[in-house]
Amino acid sequence: MSEAQKRFWQTLRLVEKEGVYLRDVAGRLFADPGITAEWIERLIATPEGRDRLEAFVGKFSRMQDTLIDKLLPNFLAAAGEKTGTALDNLNRAERLGLLADADQWLAMRQLRNRLVHEYVEDRADLAAALTLACAMADGLLAACRDFQNLAEMKFTRDQAGKNV
Repeated sequence: MSEAQKRFWQTLRLVEKEGVYLRDVAGRLFADPGITAEWIERLIATPEGRDRLEAFVGKFSRMQDTLIDKLLPNFLAAAGEKTGTALDNLNRAERLGLLADADQWLAMRQLRNRLVHEYVEDRADLAAALTLACAMADGLLAACRDFQNLAEMKFTRDQAGKNV
């Protein structure tokens, strides 16, 4: 097994853990359907609500970062592809059929930046951003599964059947 493949499997295990945490916090945050400005007001009125919101934004951002900045380039390198900037890697992955739409991943990065670097004052705007982030979180989790399935077809596994 190549060093690039080992790095990929190691990063995939990290992303899988991040996925468990993201799924958990999203389940707790979005247990009540209908994300509205009023829902946001009720949420941020309590320390627990603020903590759940902060946890979701952090987990969403971290998993998105790891997928785009680490897992994707590690996958491309393990597959013998040239790697470059995040944009180059997304476009290359789209051309190779690894991702359906690089622009959607760029939109995810922009949403992540908005949620992390800006305190969204308008509650209706924050509700819309969280609704989108909730849907994109499902996309992150699906991408993790897709990368694992592709890697299992393309890359070596150790004798015990574990990814190394």
